[in-house]
Amino acid sequence: MSNIVAFSEEQFKALIAQIRTPHSSGLGAPPGKPSRALGFGCGDSDFGPLATGIYSMLAAGSPRLALAKARGVPLAPYIINVRAIFPDTSTTLVPDVGSDVKITQDTLIDSLIIRIQNESDTANQNQFQSLSDFFYGYQSAIEATLDVQGAPRYTVTGDKFVPLSVLGDPNNGVGHWPGGWVLTYQQQLFMSFQAKVLLPYAPIEVICSFRGWVPVTQAFVSMTNREAIMLLQSEFGIQLDDSYINRVVAL
Repeated sequence: MSNIVAFSEEQFKALIAQIRTPHSSGLGAPPGKPSRALGFGCGDSDFGPLATGIYSMLAAGSPRLALAKARGVPLAPYIINVRAIFPDTSTTLVPDVGSDVKITQDTLIDSLIIRIQNESDTANQNQFQSLSDFFYGYQSAIEATLDVQGAPRYTVTGDKFVPLSVLGDPNNGVGHWPGGWVLTYQQQLFMSFQAKVLLPYAPIEVICSFRGWVPVTQAFVSMTNREAIMLLQSEFGIQLDDSYINRVVAL
């Protein structure tokens, strides 16, 4: 409990006013400190927890999400599903399955939940079937690839099928990326699935749910990275070096 900090109403108003006032030395930095620019060797010890979230979004390559955090815009969960159905036991490959929703703005993905769903006549047939289906999720021998289509385009699994447990941990339902993963409106998730051994029944549906976070407003949908960087500089005094700006604006 020692990490909890309590503010009076007056202190909280003063803190918000300080944050919203441009500072030559960076967001929330104490007076007299030299200005800092994002880049190698830039420490965050003088900026505080609020700026830590902002700079983490800048480090992930999203000035738009950094601006959202600086302005105090809440982030809401946004679920992106990739669903693949094996219609019969003879089917061993389900290729090129896209996500079921469109990414419309920068989305911070922080976890992946995988479920294997029995949709055959045996589903819930008796009190032991659900238990069997649960343990089948541990040893299904279903593998997958994961790719990002769009700009930039890249592969996550290196064009090789990997066990589902490598992509997300089905044992406890959560596979977590510590630093998060930013996807933009120009990108979409694609996956392929294969069954390494004969399926015990069919149909079987594999559901891969990527948990993302997006700003609750539409203000950042049409905003460019350059515009977001300029607003971070003008509204909050956050200085970014030219090499970072050139890299991010080129995306």
